[in-house]
Amino acid sequence: TMATIKGQNLRLFMSNGNGQMSAIAAAQQCQLNIRLEVKQISTKDDTDDFAQNIALKLSWSVSANGVVTIDPDRNDPVSLMDRIGQTVRCELGTANGDKNSEMGEQLLAGDAIISDVQIEATNDEESTYTIQLTGKKNMLTAIRAIVTADDHYIRTADGNIVAAEHEN
Repeated sequence: TMATIKGQNLRLFMSNGNGQMSAIAAAQQCQLNIRLEVKQISTKDDTDDFAQNIALKLSWSVSANGVVTIDPDRNDPVSLMDRIGQTVRCELGTANGDKNSEMGEQLLAGDAIISDVQIEATNDEESTYTIQLTGKKNMLTAIRAIVTADDHYIRTADGNIVAAEHEN
């Protein structure tokens, strides 16, 4: 069986204007991107059909989108527009039970620059936003074995158990 964590159980948290960690307000989706820069080193002397490549540097970014709300303590998109270009602490983790704005178990963490905030307002629809954070340095991994399934739970590298659902 394969363990899955539902999307609503993962949240993007970041330091707010008061320096406290809280979830991005009213997020409907969050995404983590990790990219490896690769350089092709093939020469005219290579006789096979495959390119020769080497790994260079890793980079990462996180993004979130959702409906526009105004709540500066919860990192709403309007207050984030004032903070574009600033470095913030961001964490990807589970929500703390019913307190969706508080961190439960941290999965990944790092410092990032608020690099893009977009708000879209379409007639007769909820206004939506997208925020992009670009990593400054390495992202720290707090959980290393999230995919190790154990009946109805996921056991992490440090022995903790995270509730999960399974697919057969």
